[in-house]
Amino acid sequence: MYRYTLVLLLVLFSSVSKAELPSIGSANASALQLDQEYRIGQAWVRMLRAQASLLDDPVVESYLQGLLARLAPASELQDKRLTLVVIDSPEVNAFAAPGGIIGIHAGLIAAAKREDELASVIAHELAHLSQRHYAQQQAKAQQNTPLVIAGVIGGILLAGINADAGMAVYTGTLGASASSQLAFSRSNETDADQTGMKTLVEAGFSATAMARMFARLQEANRFAGSELPEFLRTHPVTQNRISDTTNRAQSMPQPPAYTDSLEFLVARARVLAMLDSQNSQESAERANQPILAYLLAVKGEQQAQADNLWQALNPNLRTTPWLQLSRLEQLQQRDDKSAARALLTELVELYPGDYAIQRAKIRTLIDEGRHADAAWLLRDLLRDHPNNTELWYLLAEVSGLNRDTTWVHRARIEYFALRGEYDLALRQLDFARRDARRQPEQLEWVTLREQEIKALRDEVDELFR
Repeated sequence: MYRYTLVLLLVLFSSVSKAELPSIGSANASALQLDQEYRIGQAWVRMLRAQASLLDDPVVESYLQGLLARLAPASELQDKRLTLVVIDSPEVNAFAAPGGIIGIHAGLIAAAKREDELASVIAHELAHLSQRHYAQQQAKAQQNTPLVIAGVIGGILLAGINADAGMAVYTGTLGASASSQLAFSRSNETDADQTGMKTLVEAGFSATAMARMFARLQEANRFAGSELPEFLRTHPVTQNRISDTTNRAQSMPQPPAYTDSLEFLVARARVLAMLDSQNSQESAERANQPILAYLLAVKGEQQAQADNLWQALNPNLRTTPWLQLSRLEQLQQRDDKSAARALLTELVELYPGDYAIQRAKIRTLIDEGRHADAAWLLRDLLRDHPNNTELWYLLAEVSGLNRDTTWVHRARIEYFALRGEYDLALRQLDFARRDARRQPEQLEWVTLREQEIKALRDEVDELFR
């Protein structure tokens, strides 16, 4: 359904504004164009949140945010405002779109057997952004209008969740010429490879990781029949390209020997455990994946097996906070309240700012019926994660259980706005206004937020009409 909704949105936005964007090469226009790309990208990503299935795993999200924060400063990005979107899909795919949007599928994390391989794909996507390849394509088409940028971004985002549908939107926007295609030109891909390898080295990873990842994906495709991994459909990999990246990496500075972080091992194991019910392609390696074996035992509520596997883990692994969250889940499954409470208290004290641990505390408070405490913690967490739709959704639910209608309204309004559902947000504002007749401060907030939501809606109309 989401592919048709996004295509329809593009059609509805087809009456083009004639105001031209500055040219790519204009010395005084770059900041203006970057800001316009950012605004359009944010408008599109709000719609994407409503259409795509997003992965709600605080550990995986925290890990990817940390990896992105490590790579971005080492990149050549001018505008480092980045928005991470994690797609709940077994597809091996990643995408980037103007406006600082980085999308990663769960399947890519599973496919990358080493941390630097995953980092290489993200570095490659950051390079497409930093080198302005999307803008170059748009300028080459000589159609510098907001609609074209909107169509390009929309096609890229849609391709991130469905390559065929994304291709249709993209080529439909740029015209039906033979040169219009979602896949970048060979020169763009080579440029992104080279720039991405520099980013890898600057961030402390090996430049050889990119060639290894390309070879791994190509090998996976060899055993997958006619179905190409989504990433290879938009980023074609040839043997010459693998050889070129391998040779180029040899001439680049080699960082010290790198060992996968425990955070990567836990995050990847969580993804593999999540995908286990969807496909069994990793089953053969479980015997050599102690973390995965433990997580699968917890997932299956196999208490005795989980205990044995936990005790068999390396002591360093058992002290990893994100793995201890799975231990907490196991203790809660068998209703060992004392041990679970002690472990959670220890984790919160040792890692007070950790997002995944705070989410675990919120889940525990909800399970214990402490809805007021959970709502307070959610509101506190949202100060640092204001664009997290899952947190707003939880806050609305918990506030309802706590009979706090003010925060039910506020949370629902923000949830709808972040998903680009402006009419639903405005309707919720009407409900909030009705319930706040005798609350001057709440009425003032409602009036101000209504103006802001209408401004967002009007901006979308202006950008795309």
